[in-house]
Amino acid sequence: MCVYLKQMNKKVFESFYEESIVDYANEHVKSGDWEAEGSTERARSEFENLLPEGLDTSNQYLLSAIYNNVEIGYVWLHIYDGKDQKKCFIYDINIKDAYRGQGLGTKTMRSIEEYCKDTDVETIGLHVFGHNKRAVALYNKMGFETTNYRMEKKLK
Repeated sequence: MCVYLKQMNKKVFESFYEESIVDYANEHVKSGDWEAEGSTERARSEFENLLPEGLDTSNQYLLSAIYNNVEIGYVWLHIYDGKDQKKCFIYDINIKDAYRGQGLGTKTMRSIEEYCKDTDVETIGLHVFGHNKRAVALYNKMGFETTNYRMEKKLK
């Protein structure tokens, strides 16, 4: 059985939006990029810039991941015309905790690939925090290649 992607409805979007802001802020704090104080407000500001029209923002695809008629997570794609080709950037893929470790992340990534192929996307990109080893392993398994590194060394 496959995971399929469908447009979020307004209620799902509102839940996704608030959860994702908190998750995004927490990931930045965990990575050492941001201080905890003010991180949620900073994340909210970034989301407001990226999704000024919310669910109706052009070129942003806010999707529910459905498996066996159950919503198992969310996907946020930005599909756009790059320099020489149509591209997709995965802003967010989140499988709910209860559904992790069951191969559904892999199935969701395959569904994203099919969704992108159906819209003539030639390249998919994404960002992953270095501490998210599970996601890094998934993306490597799916054939993603590292295109650059940002490295840091703590001295104190």
